[in-house]
Amino acid sequence: MERNFPTIDKMLITTLFLFAMFSMFSISISQVSAGIGGLLWLIKTHLTKTWKEQRWPLGIPVLLFALASLLAVADAYDASYSFKSLKKLLEFLIFFWVLNCVREESIRNSLSLVLIASATVAGLLGLYQYWQDLGPTIQIESSNRPEGSLSTYMTFAGLLMLVGVIALARGLFQKPMKRWVWASIGIIILALLLTHTRQAWFGFLIGAVFLVFVWRKKVILLLPIILLFFYTVSPISVQTRIMAPFYGSGDATLEARINLWQVGWKIFKDYPLTGCGFSCVDLVNSQYPDPLYEKTQDLRRSVKYLQGMHNNFMQLAVDTGTLGLTAWIGIWVCFFRLLYHRAKTLKEYPQEGWAIFGSASAALAFLAGGLFESNLYDTEVVMVLYFIMALPFSGNENNQNDALKK
Repeated sequence: MERNFPTIDKMLITTLFLFAMFSMFSISISQVSAGIGGLLWLIKTHLTKTWKEQRWPLGIPVLLFALASLLAVADAYDASYSFKSLKKLLEFLIFFWVLNCVREESIRNSLSLVLIASATVAGLLGLYQYWQDLGPTIQIESSNRPEGSLSTYMTFAGLLMLVGVIALARGLFQKPMKRWVWASIGIIILALLLTHTRQAWFGFLIGAVFLVFVWRKKVILLLPIILLFFYTVSPISVQTRIMAPFYGSGDATLEARINLWQVGWKIFKDYPLTGCGFSCVDLVNSQYPDPLYEKTQDLRRSVKYLQGMHNNFMQLAVDTGTLGLTAWIGIWVCFFRLLYHRAKTLKEYPQEGWAIFGSASAALAFLAGGLFESNLYDTEVVMVLYFIMALPFSGNENNQNDALKK
């Protein structure tokens, strides 16, 4: 007979809700919640002797990536300098923690709503920051980029991007529809626009297009009109940011990214198999010419100053080489394959649609945004990503087993 531990169960649920509630506001509370929740999950599994009943989708590809990361550090340019970055591998446990501890559909739905509500409050805070700092005059090139309560506007934008698409998925696919979710979507989109973070805009657009395509393919034809509407009603500073790449003088941030990628490619060619280790660009950048810095003498646009590659694929190629990059891509191949098999059960379980398509759209948004930013290394963003990725595989257990066995 299975032993019950109601106190542990209540504590587990509490940690899950605390994570969802504070992920938009405090990395410390989120990490503590995930850490305590993960420990409680392992303790309960040990006490109930249910190790064989725990589900580990993506377990093999994640282990392969962890192995590739260990090899990268062992063969790094400076192993002691790269070693501390291995702690980021623990973030993957959030995915397994959520899908193994959320066994009721009602709890999963409530967690997603708490996450959306949290993003809505954070979005309102961002709007307040924007208008509070704007002053009596409107600047065409506004440097005011709301951060919410987070460390940088890029992290804030990345979180708004992820929660925005999961909120849109709920609005389109969850029945009965909660009307306040649509108000939340509007607030999140507006706050996201005002961060002036184009990679997050691009990620959200890709995720939204995917959701609309699945929902009503013909609506995609209205996309140009919708985009034109948002451009027209956006503040002047947002319009300027959108049009910057089309200016005759070029776009400074894109030019800096291209320069980073060119230098990163040269580093990768010198360390092709296992890379030069996490954060190795801090140490080896002086060994490679920096064309943009030599041209402009602008330290803020140099590889030494920017350090990161502003592209997940290039960053992993430099840090972990071909082995790490291949293993990381393998995680996404397996994830989307699992979602595909999960989607095939929708006729039996139509209530699962929002979680499946929302999780897929969040992953697509993350990957699209990651073409122009190393968001894989942004802890706040990645923790929420893994939380959202777990949603389609959580809930009522009898609805999950067929997909996970594929």
